[in-house]
Amino acid sequence: MSIVNSPVAYDFHGDIPFSTPFSEIKPEDISLYIDLDTNVGKDTCGQNCGHCWFVNYEKVFEKSFGLEEGRAITDALRKEGYTVYPSYVDSFAGNGDFMRTHGAAHSREFRQTEQKSVTDTMKLGDAWTSGRPLNGDNHEELLDLAVANGYGTISITFHGVLDAGGKLLPRKTYPIDGVFHGEECITVVNRINAYNRARSGSQQALRVNIGITIGKHNHTREHLLRYVELFNDLGVSTVRFNNFLDHGGRHPELELDRVEIEAFYRDARWIHDNVGLHFQLALSEDFGTFGVKVMGFPSSVGWCRAGQQLFTIIPSERTGVACLDREGVQKVADVVGCVNTFAPHLGMIVKTCDPATGRDDYKIEFDAAAIAAFTQKRISGVYKNGCFAREILAESPPELTRQAKKALEHRKTIPLMSVEPSTR
Repeated sequence: MSIVNSPVAYDFHGDIPFSTPFSEIKPEDISLYIDLDTNVGKDTCGQNCGHCWFVNYEKVFEKSFGLEEGRAITDALRKEGYTVYPSYVDSFAGNGDFMRTHGAAHSREFRQTEQKSVTDTMKLGDAWTSGRPLNGDNHEELLDLAVANGYGTISITFHGVLDAGGKLLPRKTYPIDGVFHGEECITVVNRINAYNRARSGSQQALRVNIGITIGKHNHTREHLLRYVELFNDLGVSTVRFNNFLDHGGRHPELELDRVEIEAFYRDARWIHDNVGLHFQLALSEDFGTFGVKVMGFPSSVGWCRAGQQLFTIIPSERTGVACLDREGVQKVADVVGCVNTFAPHLGMIVKTCDPATGRDDYKIEFDAAAIAAFTQKRISGVYKNGCFAREILAESPPELTRQAKKALEHRKTIPLMSVEPSTR
């Protein structure tokens, strides 16, 4: 019997050639990710993940615009024609305040097929969560809130490794600390499924998307097949794999090398072509270009358009004239390229004030020279990978938070994690 699966979904950040001058790219062809609040912990995601960039990098540690200003910035940029993806550390943060303010938001864009069609995830809002907020007694109220605000998908990261029998290994053996463990994630997925069953016939079921971070601890075909079996049985809509990046330098032993990434692409393609999937398989663009051709994606996929058609906005120290009772211009945010490393610096958001009308406005000011210089590095081969995150980190290591520095010191006193050998 032939295998017929949904097309493999991929991240879409644009497809305009790098040779196109930035001045010729229209706002409607540019996506802006805006990190409205980077505070982790009990009031947001409820976690303190050791590999989280918000935990490790000083430039994005405990930064916030505030809900009202964040909405004002988002609206101003959309008015200019940009596609804006507002995000919190957790969509259920503040007991749902983000949802109430921003409505049915998306964290990013997902496409499928050579025609670059939108996936089902994009048809309604996509609520990103660690899972922790939905592990409480008020999970049904939070899910009701998501539905009321136009969300159709709940996306959760699964942190766990399965043994040869498909059993979840104990959380103490998982190499990354501070995460919402797979055992709890399964509980939340079952809760969402029960929520859907109880409301079948009265409202559209919430989709569940699962994200799995792939590193040396879980990258073999055997590992991937175990995840497939688990989530085929559990009942989810999408399983998306992303590539582990060692933010903060805590786990260099977990990063995949080029050979392993190329093997991962081959294994993902083999699984899609040979195993019946009850969900849509999806791959993050952070696996880069080495080996991506085997997936049959459009030629632009793997060559991230960050710094050309995709930019990230992060709250910054405010400089300039405060917007009080006089006309003034104040910098409120930095515009950067990579969504995960927050570099290079490519512009800023300024707040302008008109005392005559009492109206505040927000404008994006790109640094055209910096964008051109960065793009030239990509065209000339200074950066060789379509996902340039590792090369950027090696070139300009970001300042670490106090917590990250302390973790690095502690790491020197403990043995490295052992990795299950591949039977490939």
